[in-house]
Amino acid sequence: MDRPRRATRQPTKSPKLVAGEPVVRVVRRKAIANVDPEQRLKALLESSKSELTQMQISDLINSNTWNMLSDDSQSYLETLLPPTAFTSYQEILGADHPYVENGMVVDPETRLSKTELNSSVFSDSHFLAAARTFQDHLYLNWFSSGHVEKVAQFQDGILNGTLAAPWKDEVWERDNHVPAVPIHREQDVSPSSSFIIPCESTARAGGAAEVKLFMLVKHGIIRVGDVLAYKRSFIGSEVIEKDAIVQAVHPGTYAITVLTQPGAVIHLPSALLSSDPSEPSEPTRSMTIFSPTMLETGLLDIDARTEKSRRPNGNAWKCFTVWRWRAGTGFNADDVRGGRENHGTLFYLRGSYYHEI
Repeated sequence: MDRPRRATRQPTKSPKLVAGEPVVRVVRRKAIANVDPEQRLKALLESSKSELTQMQISDLINSNTWNMLSDDSQSYLETLLPPTAFTSYQEILGADHPYVENGMVVDPETRLSKTELNSSVFSDSHFLAAARTFQDHLYLNWFSSGHVEKVAQFQDGILNGTLAAPWKDEVWERDNHVPAVPIHREQDVSPSSSFIIPCESTARAGGAAEVKLFMLVKHGIIRVGDVLAYKRSFIGSEVIEKDAIVQAVHPGTYAITVLTQPGAVIHLPSALLSSDPSEPSEPTRSMTIFSPTMLETGLLDIDARTEKSRRPNGNAWKCFTVWRWRAGTGFNADDVRGGRENHGTLFYLRGSYYHEI
């Protein structure tokens, strides 16, 4: 019997994993844009997306970064800091302190001298609060050119009187209309007296609030030659009085041009009060106004005794009284208003006109 033969075929081998050669990937770097330093600084200080809004401001503004600045930069920034930020500051008494009146010498130059900066100013709570307020304003986009332009337009409008928000009491009366009861003038009060309409200080305009000054001028309730006498009491028992005379009326817009005297002078010169007034000359002031509020602002600015922060948010219609000659009378040189008589406040005349139309 033949012996079986041994197989000579090679056994099947498992496949071997052979590592391939590494593939080298070429990474292309993006070209760095050439940023204008001025535009970069503008974005940092004006844009609401500035990095300054997201960082801890004390990490940027501190004594270490201050010491890294050049002497010229430090000298310039020192002009923006108050005297209390310097080691040479010495607290002094104010000019209204009783010791000053007793002859104590106060050297104002001591407070203004600046030597070495006190490094603790950067950790002072007032400084940090101001820095964080700057971050808030920057985040709200208040430093952008568009917002700055709007603020400038608003300030110009407030100063020249062309932009004024309606009084809050008039807005409420407009939105919550209540039929007003006509206010009649007392019969036993003579026209030449300084009468007061009953409860006028607390009276509400009601629907008459829709009547504007130009409507009174258009219908002859305010005329050329009328004297508008202003009077208002301020905090501290200070009373401001000032007269203005209507010189001209614009035929198209019915804006009125008034004349008044500068400073604290109340009454007008006789040359402007006569029935045939002369041309105004220095120091007489002239202004064109569209509303009682605009006239009040102009008169207080000319008077210059009351700061804008102390001026109340009151109804200017109640502060002006119209003085006019009675029919058949004329100029009286001995009277401070040329013989004119009291015809009531603008508030009263507006209400009367409203109930007659």
